Amino acid sequence: MEFVVPRNRSLIDLFSQATSLDLEVLADLITDSGKGRIALDSGVKAIILKRREKGDLQSIPDVLEAEIRAFGGNSLVNLGRPEGRGYKELVIDVEKKLGGKPAQDDDIFALEDIVITRAIDKYAPEGAKALAVGGVALSDLLGQIIQGLMIASGTVAGVVAAAGTMGLVDVIGSRAATMNFPPLALGATGLAVFQAVGPAFRITIPAVLQVAKIRRTRFDADFSTYTEGLRACL
Repeated sequence: MEFVVPRNRSLIDLFSQATSLDLEVLADLITDSGKGRIALDSGVKAIILKRREKGDLQSIPDVLEAEIRAFGGNSLVNLGRPEGRGYKELVIDVEKKLGGKPAQDDDIFALEDIVITRAIDKYAPEGAKALAVGGVALSDLLGQIIQGLMIASGTVAGVVAAAGTMGLVDVIGSRAATMNFPPLALGATGLAVFQAVGPAFRITIPAVLQVAKIRRTRFDADFSTYTEGLRACL
């Protein structure tokens, strides 16, 4: 079912119109903040970093889309599928990993809604969950959760092995302070849950949340344009 404005736009469509700041989050996820990943082609990395520097990531929506889907195929089941999984399949995998139960007729927007709800439930501390009421407050909370997960993803391997979950919390706190973040909407329990997911999911969970954030920004803008058009006809 489609609504009065599109809510299941392709990733290429979304990325071609998204803000540079929103796309920079995805670029940092894909390239591990410029450090690169074993599964990331050096040429692709160079393209992404160059366009990021120019503030022109909107010009390579196909590259960003392909890399996100490739991380969704990072499992034994998908070794024979170098092109990665379809985005809807990726979202379903993330939803199941977070404990959601997708319905057969759920579209991408509905699937992402469940991912958002489950991620807030798992990763946001109790005090922050009251902010998840929609609009700007929800977008801000999602942004903090995504940033927290990205920091956690970069520290899980080394810190947890040496210091456990509380050590991870300390490192995240210190890194957040040096990067001048607002208080991160992540609790210790959420970090413990996140450290238990596989390497691919440490990328795909924040990636799906960021795409969902971009999609809802676009949907709100489309809906605003639609309603303004209706008013002009009155």
